[in-house]
Amino acid sequence: MPPSSRPYDQVPPEITFVTLPLALAQFHHLPTHVPVWIHKEKKAKEKGYDFNEGVGAMEALLEAAPQIPGAYLFQLFVRKWPKLMEVSPYFASDRIVEAIPLLVEVLNIDPECPLTCFQLGYCFRATGELEKSESFYKQALRMAPEAGWIYSNLGRTYQAQGNKEKAAQTFWEALRLIPGDHFVVEQLVNMGELFVLAGADEKGKETSLFVKRADYEKKMGEIMEKETQAGRLMGLGWKLLNDSLLDLALDCFEKAGATDDPPRDLPLGLGIIHLQAGRFAEAEKCLCEYLDENPQSALGHLNLFKTYLAQDETDLAWDEIQTAVKLDPGRLEVLRQLFYFFRETERWEEGVDWLKELSQQNPTLSAPLLVIAQALVEKDQWPEAEETLREALNRTPHNEEILLYYSSELGRRGKREELIQLLEAGAEPLSFSLTLNLSLALSQSGRAKDGKKLMKDFMKRPDATLLEKERAEALLKEFE
Repeated sequence: MPPSSRPYDQVPPEITFVTLPLALAQFHHLPTHVPVWIHKEKKAKEKGYDFNEGVGAMEALLEAAPQIPGAYLFQLFVRKWPKLMEVSPYFASDRIVEAIPLLVEVLNIDPECPLTCFQLGYCFRATGELEKSESFYKQALRMAPEAGWIYSNLGRTYQAQGNKEKAAQTFWEALRLIPGDHFVVEQLVNMGELFVLAGADEKGKETSLFVKRADYEKKMGEIMEKETQAGRLMGLGWKLLNDSLLDLALDCFEKAGATDDPPRDLPLGLGIIHLQAGRFAEAEKCLCEYLDENPQSALGHLNLFKTYLAQDETDLAWDEIQTAVKLDPGRLEVLRQLFYFFRETERWEEGVDWLKELSQQNPTLSAPLLVIAQALVEKDQWPEAEETLREALNRTPHNEEILLYYSSELGRRGKREELIQLLEAGAEPLSFSLTLNLSLALSQSGRAKDGKKLMKDFMKRPDATLLEKERAEALLKEFE
């Protein structure tokens, strides 16, 4: 082949090449070396490849050097990218169902496109078609096995399926591929697979130390072995129970019970452990013993309700949840379990009516209204749910639970300006979760500078925890 006819000799002088990370190249079904306008090369290397600009460079390259290595994948990308851009507004406005046929069109252009399979996996998770979601995520992984974010999203699908074991395995694989990813770490922490301890880095700066479940359990077991005071043992037992370390929590409570002064809440702790472990007869015995001495405990009646419901003793369960509501009508956990009972017995409307009556009887409480709003969202009755949320905020204007749920739903529906108005009108300082929602909404609305400032200001707050500051810092890096 004469030198002048070699493909690389035909590359226009205004085009050069940059190298994509393998995972990103796989995800977009591209070679690792992709064209870029030469005046954009520095930006691409420093801030990442802009695929919108890359399309233009690929078109110019294909016209000048149609035999360039990778030409087939560039041709596919040029054909499918405009279609993928057509889909973006549907995601932004939460019109997920309408996005699906457009994505199928893209898949007809490039059947081996992991990005498209990934987006279909998201769509089917959003529509509740979880088997389809799993299937498309697995297809994406077959073609892009180094893309850790596919694993993290497949993990969310397994969570939606209620398959904790598969979800944990998938999140661990995601963490291997994208170490330190704050979303993945958060999921593993919430699942009790990772635990957070205070630590220090090489320079002695305080930092969060994440340890695996087995290591954490060993450390807490050593602490328990050394402890002898009943009160401290109970405190440690409740923490272990909250961390879902049931066997260790049971040992802790039993050790507290063997002291000269057994704590009054010991039967409650034992009852909850047995309930969570599925030992319902033992749970019932302990909880009844506790309630004999503490009949005004809403928490005791709530857990006895769960125990009876697990044994299909619906009449006894109904008595207990009613008692719990009467004792503490503003407790969200109690009201959510109440509505769960109605929904599981196929009495959704009766449950909503029951909560409405409770709300009227307690005009200062917002918790019944929040549960009603969540029930209405389940039935896709957003206008009625939003009206209910506004009424709830009128009762308790700065209630974090309501603001968090309301802002999350607005964000999910693409109503960013309404979300921003809601949170900017709220009392400061906002919690980390609300700050996060507001910061993301500002960034997505073209106010990235304001979103960054919000996160930077949060990191300076003396009441911010170390873990919150680290998450804020990670988000700032994503903004950059």
